[in-house]
Amino acid sequence: MVYSLSRRRALQLGATTAGTFALAGCVGANSTDSNTGAEDGPLAPGDSPSGEITILDDNTNQVFQDSTIAAFEAATGITVRTYTQGNFNDLHDRFATLFAAGDTSIDVVMTWAGWTAEFGQAGWLQELDSAAVPDDLIQPALDAVSWDGKVYGLPKFASVQTMFWNKNMMGEADLDPEAGPQNWDEFVEAAKAMTTEDRWGFACDVGNPAGAYQNFLRVLLLNGGDMYDDEFRPIFNSEHGVEALAKFAELLTVHGVMDPASLQTTNASDLGDQFARGSTGMVFNWPFQYAVATAAESQLDTESVGNGLIPGMSVRSASIDGSEGFAISKFSQNKDAALAWLQFAASAEVQREIVEREGWFPVSQTVLEDPQSREALPVLETYEESTQYATKRWGVPWSNELDQLLSVQISDVLNERTSAQDALDSAAQQTQELVDRYLG
Repeated sequence: MVYSLSRRRALQLGATTAGTFALAGCVGANSTDSNTGAEDGPLAPGDSPSGEITILDDNTNQVFQDSTIAAFEAATGITVRTYTQGNFNDLHDRFATLFAAGDTSIDVVMTWAGWTAEFGQAGWLQELDSAAVPDDLIQPALDAVSWDGKVYGLPKFASVQTMFWNKNMMGEADLDPEAGPQNWDEFVEAAKAMTTEDRWGFACDVGNPAGAYQNFLRVLLLNGGDMYDDEFRPIFNSEHGVEALAKFAELLTVHGVMDPASLQTTNASDLGDQFARGSTGMVFNWPFQYAVATAAESQLDTESVGNGLIPGMSVRSASIDGSEGFAISKFSQNKDAALAWLQFAASAEVQREIVEREGWFPVSQTVLEDPQSREALPVLETYEESTQYATKRWGVPWSNELDQLLSVQISDVLNERTSAQDALDSAAQQTQELVDRYLG
């Protein structure tokens, strides 16, 4: 496998950064022989796509199964033969296995910045022509389906983490329920005040590799640190990184305000349900949290859910990006019909449903600026404010392997088996080996 991507070029493209509103031990692509299919050029829209497609998605969105598929079939005449959802934590290896085998049974797969980089670089995703990309996509969402200057899919929703708090618990702890903590010290003190015998001030999801990485990256950015330097050398074991990880671990080991179940919580959906049950004072979560916390079965409602910027350690705030999209398998035999699905999912019609019914940010600038979107999803105001601060995800071809190795070290720190310095030094050394393997 030949990697022509320079380190500096990869750095520029890998640092997925939220823009402004104005536009604002597993199988991996590096461990198998890839079929690049280099004879095919970028895919442009066909004149009249037809036929049928199969889609393999994660279980984030229900709107596609509930209404989008029927609307798509009625609008295009294309049949969705199967639409299958899988747990996000299981899909990477499933995709890698299908791609490595040249499997033609799946036309459309979900993707995010890391998988786009890994599978796109391996030649397993179909590159799209610029004519296939809608004009009004916001850049952070488009970043989730792009790598090395190429677009490998279209986004299905945009996402940035913000802070949610339980106003009732804030009030019971003699805190101002309308104003969230403005910095890390205030956050720790608020978490202490809200922690009781049967409730916790804070909870998170570090129970799986991706969650552990996301929680570490968030505190790293909140303390002014970063993952790599300009030559793509890992720098997350800097003074900023060590202090950030130590302060994060202290929530559990020193202050006793982090729900210990956080170490077994494996996804944001479970964390969202936990917050909605009213047993946790504060969480940092994706925008869908608002819809879950204000649903009929929640213990909270629109009057008792607070939302604001995540409080920083040495900076005012920062966040991580979690935008997702759809991509077309390079081995698909129905690419024109598959592209029609990608474009339909990114359309204003579908994006309005995703905002109003599921609480995700839209990928369309038009829908983003629609007053009805702001009314349906007040979190959009915090999203706009968050664009003033660093928001990254660092989706790179080695993301999956990085998640695995870093999660082991973070778990050891949270369980007090090693220090933050030793853990990050070890992780940085292993990450450098990954960078060398992928970029040379």
